[in-house]
Amino acid sequence: MHSIYSRKRDKLRTLITPRHEPNRTQGIEVRAITKDGIRLSLWDMAGQQEFHAFHDCMFPDIGANSLYQAPCIFMFLWNPKHSHLSSSNKVEGAHTAKTAQEFEESFRYWLKFLASKRRQSNSTLKVVVVFTCADQMDLISDALSTSITSLRSQFKEVIEIVDPTFEVDARKKDGRVKAVVDCIFEISKEMLKGVYVFDICMQVSKHLSKHLKISRQRIITWSQFRDICKDQLSIPDNEAIMKAIALTLNDYGIIIFINGIAHIVLDPNWFCNQIMGSLINFPGCKESRTIPIHGYVTRHFLEKKLKSITKCGVESLLVDLMEAMHLCVMFMS
Repeated sequence: MHSIYSRKRDKLRTLITPRHEPNRTQGIEVRAITKDGIRLSLWDMAGQQEFHAFHDCMFPDIGANSLYQAPCIFMFLWNPKHSHLSSSNKVEGAHTAKTAQEFEESFRYWLKFLASKRRQSNSTLKVVVVFTCADQMDLISDALSTSITSLRSQFKEVIEIVDPTFEVDARKKDGRVKAVVDCIFEISKEMLKGVYVFDICMQVSKHLSKHLKISRQRIITWSQFRDICKDQLSIPDNEAIMKAIALTLNDYGIIIFINGIAHIVLDPNWFCNQIMGSLINFPGCKESRTIPIHGYVTRHFLEKKLKSITKCGVESLLVDLMEAMHLCVMFMS
């Protein structure tokens, strides 16, 4: 989650609400939550293994642009129940409990992932632990507490696992969702001390948002971005300044920009969720079973698939963008 300033409606409750299997996260869902003038760009990462390579690509080294990068907070959500039926319990709707070992293995994976993305010079990353579906679990067991304590000690040099952990029942108004929100924003306030939010970046952000709303153009070229900055905001036509603004907006979670690529994504949620999410989910759909792709597809096929997803005539541009970003999607037959 990246901290910046703006004003939008609080949507954290929808993130913590339990999901059923058909509605699980596809790709990465990007949302914004706001409180006391602080806006957080919240990236809800799908936990399925097929998305892990995409996460790795979309999470550049934390602190790579440390001169103007907003600090990050991470939240690990853990559902204590499996969504599939137990082999010994055929009652519809029944769920089997996950073990403390499963929790530790999953949490350790993500802690290692964050640690691998953290630059050596960065300050300690902060991770908040939230147990969802509190109605389906007793108080945090001794085994879970022991796992958290052990991992906190193992990663203390690079990651701070925030105390306390939270148990949430998002169906209820008093289900501790507010406590999680308050905790996140308190941490944000502390982390933002001494962090300067560039006014020019906020101005560019507003103009890009306006451009997206009017033109419905979710991807623009680097030349278009420079023209918007130069013509509408009178920003000096300087490559270094333009790149600094673009990298800052990328770190804020407003756009997707990677240095050296000639395109900018103005709608991260659309790209991460609708485009990449649909492509990565494609091998599991019925359509894929009738297509002999054997692990790879042609550019023509990918453009055709993107056309069916986007329906806005940018499929060729998307393929160029994904190739430039080294986002290779391998379809397994």
